[in-house]
Amino acid sequence: MISRFVRTAGLLLALAVCASSAWAQQRQVTGRVMSATGEALPGASVLVEGTALGTQANADGRFAIMVPSGQVVLVVQNIGYRTQRVVVAPGESSVDVRLEVDVLALDEIVVTGQATSVSRRNLANAVATVNAAELERVPSETIEKMVQGKVAGALIETNSGAPGGGVQVRLRGVSTINAESEPLYVVDGVIISNVAIASNANAITSASGGSNASNQDAPVNRVVDINPNDIESIEILKGASAAALYGSRAANGVIIITTKRGRPGEMRVDVTQRVGMFTLSNKLGSRKFETVDEVYAAFLDPEEATAADSAFFENLYGDGTSYDYEEMLAGRNDVSTETAFSLRGGSDATRYFVSGLVKNDEGIIPNTGFQKQSIRLNLDQRVGDRVELGVNANVIHTFAERGLTNNDNSGTSFYMVLPFTPNFVDLRPGPDGTYPENPLERSNPLQTAALLDNDEDVWRLISGANATFDAIRTERHSLRFRVTGGVDYFAQENEIFSPPELEFEDDDGEPGTSLLSNSDNLDLTFQATAVHAYTPASGAFQATTSAGLQYEDRDLNIARIVARNLVAGQRNVDAGTNRIVFETRERVKDLGLFVQEELLALDDRLLLTAGLRADRSSANGDTEKYFLFPKAAASYRFDELPGILDAVKLRTAWGQSGNQPLFGQKFTALDATNNIEGLPGLVVTGVAGDPNIEPERVTEIEGGVDIELFGGRASLEVTGFQKTIDNLLLQRTLAPSTGFGLQVFNGGEMRVRGLELGLQAVPVQNEDVMWVSRTTFYADRSEITDLPVPAFETGGFGTSLGAFRIEQGKSATQIVTNLGIDPETGEVIVGPVGDAVPDFRMGFVNDLTFGPFNLYTLVDWAHGHTVVNLTQFLADAGKNSADFDTDVRPITLPDGKVVQAGTGERRLIRWSDFADSRPYMEDGSYVKVREVSLSYALPDGFLDRVFGGALRSARITASGRNLLTFTGYSGLDPEVSNFGNQPIARNIDVAPFPPSRSFWLSFDVSF
Repeated sequence: MISRFVRTAGLLLALAVCASSAWAQQRQVTGRVMSATGEALPGASVLVEGTALGTQANADGRFAIMVPSGQVVLVVQNIGYRTQRVVVAPGESSVDVRLEVDVLALDEIVVTGQATSVSRRNLANAVATVNAAELERVPSETIEKMVQGKVAGALIETNSGAPGGGVQVRLRGVSTINAESEPLYVVDGVIISNVAIASNANAITSASGGSNASNQDAPVNRVVDINPNDIESIEILKGASAAALYGSRAANGVIIITTKRGRPGEMRVDVTQRVGMFTLSNKLGSRKFETVDEVYAAFLDPEEATAADSAFFENLYGDGTSYDYEEMLAGRNDVSTETAFSLRGGSDATRYFVSGLVKNDEGIIPNTGFQKQSIRLNLDQRVGDRVELGVNANVIHTFAERGLTNNDNSGTSFYMVLPFTPNFVDLRPGPDGTYPENPLERSNPLQTAALLDNDEDVWRLISGANATFDAIRTERHSLRFRVTGGVDYFAQENEIFSPPELEFEDDDGEPGTSLLSNSDNLDLTFQATAVHAYTPASGAFQATTSAGLQYEDRDLNIARIVARNLVAGQRNVDAGTNRIVFETRERVKDLGLFVQEELLALDDRLLLTAGLRADRSSANGDTEKYFLFPKAAASYRFDELPGILDAVKLRTAWGQSGNQPLFGQKFTALDATNNIEGLPGLVVTGVAGDPNIEPERVTEIEGGVDIELFGGRASLEVTGFQKTIDNLLLQRTLAPSTGFGLQVFNGGEMRVRGLELGLQAVPVQNEDVMWVSRTTFYADRSEITDLPVPAFETGGFGTSLGAFRIEQGKSATQIVTNLGIDPETGEVIVGPVGDAVPDFRMGFVNDLTFGPFNLYTLVDWAHGHTVVNLTQFLADAGKNSADFDTDVRPITLPDGKVVQAGTGERRLIRWSDFADSRPYMEDGSYVKVREVSLSYALPDGFLDRVFGGALRSARITASGRNLLTFTGYSGLDPEVSNFGNQPIARNIDVAPFPPSRSFWLSFDVSF
């Protein structure tokens, strides 16, 4: 140990001597960094090309840097501006630099490892970046919706229209069958939780049976808590070749969120006030009954109906008045508001960013909505010229009212009841506010919406601290150490109160239900890195070596209480005479070690990268075993090309990442809800764990070309990739003699191939007009290449209603269903009917600035995917679909009988008499106008006259989200997933929360 210390000290001393010698031959160069309009750019970086020397501009944009005595080249960079290289002659001591806006972000700095970054011009992977300007166009409760349609390779869809989110993100296709399917989220170096905790509405709906929480409870994924106004940029590492250094949690990609920070200079205050509303954007419609005879024909069997039955329906029909219950249920358009502010400023030593948010989105259904309050402090402090400290603290409170939607087996969910309730039935409340009972169903949806509470209350703290030490900083060497620690803690409370007076509550003899779930989640992150950069005297290359370790501790505890038969209708769970308690506890500890080498050579045209991550986790069977995830990448840039070409970059990358087993898959679970003669007992659940369980492994190779054209006015990015997922987490059937039905194990293989295109251009750019256009294209195809178990179905409700089948040689997201009856065998034929993944997806962004006006539009196009439309099936089964009796035609039944049937009835006959479910497997292609905004910047002269120079700027914006949808899909919305954020079983439409569009008027001012 002593000898090692002596050697290390000697090395540092030698480097220090070299440094002193080098500094003796240097001179000082001063200058100022400004924008093209002459505005100072504080924080701009100034580097000496071919060396490890660098500095930053101060609050006035001024800088001073020591450079070698001869001629040097300064590389000047600033976020949002084009990089500029400035030649400084041997006798020159002062330079001023003006940077042009980087409209197409060709020179932006992109993360390449845990602690390193590189200019996009040299990047070897297709990493997508979304900046603050693109996120702030149209308000939304969650950042995922703000990224929809803007990133090639990202399939982002909402699970339903419920307030508070519920979004599924899939990067570069499906990556698993039974493991985690969401990307890893990192905020300012802190890994945060995006867990979706179900509300336990299943105890009322019985969607999946029993009282346990279900993935059909429409849970909210917790990224919704982040304040989008705080975000500076989002970087999306879409594949394993880019995300390998995040190891066994990066198989689904990594989303790196960087929040805004202070800048040297005068304090800037930004305030935004938004006022808007949400409105119902689509309806299913319902059948119109013109006469009471049509009612008799629909709901009465002429051979069995009695006079009392006829009188019953005649009384219900009354004078034939019809009611638009979709409008009554979801036609609310109360005012929504959002107030956001931020303070940003500081000195060269101390920088701060403070922000706050108060948001209230009113839902379109009574007793629904979403509220968010957030406050953030980002503080950076330099201590001397070698140490920098940083602190981030974000306290968030969200409150979501979710209503009661999605599948149920109890006749309680809104859109499960409406299909079986003809529009002539009067469900409106009486003068005293009392709701009538629904004579045809177990519940009155208007009553349920008015009286049932389904609330989710979350308090969250995301905080981190970091320290950076520049140990060595010479012309040839730099060595930086960085330590980061972070905590993500949230307490989530779900309360559902179904009062005794609800119609369905008395059916079980236990009127009134109160559900309480308390969840606590604590994620701890610690990371230590060292980054060494070396540039030889020749300046031929720059080598950057980084190494470090990362530790995570994730602890989730969920306790649920179900109370029925509430005494005096009290909502406390202790007021129920029948109480059931559940608890789930999960804790996982991870340790990762990583190293990476980057080599930039040949006048910054060639980039070579290699890295390795070693991970171990308590979720694995062997908690001490390290799993290795390597990566390698290369890019070469051809500059100064003839004609319209500015540059062409060829790139390729290869890498591996993993997907950890879900918590507990290595154990055989025990169920403590049983009793033996009144005594508590534990029994096994029937699924055996695997003590040797390992992470799934994704191996990806990508290649592409990036082209810059027309003097930086256009760029094209083309990427093709193939990823192979092996060691899949599967289940196999065990012999009955083992006492278990299934066992989790590793096996099998899946492959995904895809193509990504990104085209961006500035067709018009002058003093008065700037038009920026961006187009993205994405397509992928998956295939199960090896399956060591027989083909099986996952998700869905059986082949008669559409199911997802995992089968060797077929797509991992294929949908199979009943196709009819084999005339020879009389058996039902089951086969593929479509795929949940679109054939392709495109996004079209146009950003037009003309004088003080700006017009922004985003159009999102998904083509060629299948949706299982069981909401339509329910409406047909209730003989209540809008087209049930339209376009009446003859249809011959299997027994030869010919009947006259309308469109909806023919669908139902195909399903019931012919065992053909294809009428309910629909093309879900759509084109959505995702975002539109029109803004006007008030002239500076006007602001000076009215406010006396107190305002820097002011802007008025009118905007909207999801304004138009063009689709042939007959359901409420083709963007739907009854089972929430599942790896495979998506695109199932069962009575979802209806979609909405939003309109906003915003006022932005800066002081």
